[in-house]
Amino acid sequence: MSRMPGPETSFAVIVCTRNRADSLARTLDALEDQSAGGFPVVVVDQSDLPDEGLAARSAANGGLRVIRDEGRGLSRARNIGWRATSEGWLVFVDDDCLVEPGWAAALGQQIRAHPEAEMVTGHVGARGGLSGEHLNVTVFPVVRPGWRRGRWTRPGALSFGVCFAVRRGAVESLGGWDERLGPGVPDFPAADDMDFNYRLLRAGGGAWLSPEPRAEHDQWRRPEDLPGLYRGYVAAWSGFSVKTFRGGDRLGGAWLWLYGVADVLHELKTAAEQRSCLRLRLTRAKLEGLVGGTRRALGRSW
Repeated sequence: MSRMPGPETSFAVIVCTRNRADSLARTLDALEDQSAGGFPVVVVDQSDLPDEGLAARSAANGGLRVIRDEGRGLSRARNIGWRATSEGWLVFVDDDCLVEPGWAAALGQQIRAHPEAEMVTGHVGARGGLSGEHLNVTVFPVVRPGWRRGRWTRPGALSFGVCFAVRRGAVESLGGWDERLGPGVPDFPAADDMDFNYRLLRAGGGAWLSPEPRAEHDQWRRPEDLPGLYRGYVAAWSGFSVKTFRGGDRLGGAWLWLYGVADVLHELKTAAEQRSCLRLRLTRAKLEGLVGGTRRALGRSW
């Protein structure tokens, strides 16, 4: 894993968005409220129509740049965003994520304190959620600080895509995000972050986790939305696993695919323990994602 020379600790925040004007406004409000300030924000907007409020905000805020993109896909948007910046660190914040007061100062401190890190991840909690189901989407609780590194570390132990910081040199070395994976890609609408994390680990990189930079992920989805969401998650995980296998890392690809199997079995166990009809529907959806995603991945050239 190549590293940038010197202690380059400046960072830019990149927010990728599509058709979520109200949610995006709350995300940008939270970023603007950071007392540390001093960091540029790039919004890559793939919305169907231009956001007039976003344009007005950009005109009034010299630290905010908006890039309109007619394409689709979160991985594509991330690649556009990081290539439009020059800072040593890239911080990706989802457009439904709210950073808490003091987040920027805490993140900067952690980056400076761990110059050997390729990635720094803070705590991401839930804002709202499903009462009684103990089910939150894409949260990343960090209770105590520590390292995540090593060839066989589960990629989901480093971060989820909702809020994380990564060294520019690492992104350049890995070639950014695979645009065949991630939201906006019909066959494999997730696992873009897992694929990136796995390649980072395989290249010898490591992530520092800290509970001090804190954010919340808005839990806006309804229960009826979740089976389709998780079907897509597991289908994309299967695609990422097959891609890894087909790319020559056969042991790694098989290991990753078996994690998908374990996820289905764990969901079934949880459904039985909680006597949850929703969890049972999620088990079926995940199994469908595993089978369908594997079939589609095996039928294409990576």
